[in-house]
Amino acid sequence: MQPKPKIRFYTERDSFGVEAAVILLSLSIIFRLIGTWGLWADRTFLITQIALPVASALLFILLILLLGRVALWSTSLPVLLGAAFFVLKAFGFESTVHTVLCVLLYVLVAVLWCGTVFNLIRTKWLLPPLFLLPFLYHVGVEDLKALQNTAEPVTFAAGMQEMSVLCIMLALFFASLAMKKRYKDPQPELPKIKDPVVVPPEKPEPAEPPAPETPPQAEAPVPETPEEPRPVPHLSHAPDASPEDPSDTI
Repeated sequence: MQPKPKIRFYTERDSFGVEAAVILLSLSIIFRLIGTWGLWADRTFLITQIALPVASALLFILLILLLGRVALWSTSLPVLLGAAFFVLKAFGFESTVHTVLCVLLYVLVAVLWCGTVFNLIRTKWLLPPLFLLPFLYHVGVEDLKALQNTAEPVTFAAGMQEMSVLCIMLALFFASLAMKKRYKDPQPELPKIKDPVVVPPEKPEPAEPPAPETPPQAEAPVPETPEEPRPVPHLSHAPDASPEDPSDTI
């Protein structure tokens, strides 16, 4: 059985999800500062309800823009800070059951986010419902109920703080959708090479000494044989013609 290939999650800086997350987190900082303006006299409130959420949002924006492609795991730090902010905020709820459920939800968010960005969880699809469902519950149940309560109307400061919380939930929802998965190619195993066999070189056979060259023997001169004298042909002289017969002449 072949081992599963290693994966790594990352985000693109110019993707819609990252840009939406950055805009929503920036709005959450603005809403948080407006909603808590003038309430920093209480040092505990200043640290837990103002400094902590603002710092986590700013840090998340910087890390996802600068390191989202190469080191998305770095965003686990601002997510842990944000989870700590929500846990501390939950202890101010009137209902104990509501507090326990919210604390469990925030711990689950921190665990799943860290497990995903550290590539321990091989899918991102556990994260979007974890942010979208609480967002819909806040808008459709709690916020709607608070707006309908005319006996104790929602103050402007409380409304701005609630808007800040909703922006954080929606920002993490879009950030989780922007995650992409990249497979790491396993290093190929090198073929096993047997130990080389050392073959000793063969000793060359001693070469036979070349035979001494014998100088070419001079050919003995062939004695010249005297030419035999050629016989001279003897010319035979024809007999002298007889004198003409006078009778032949007319």
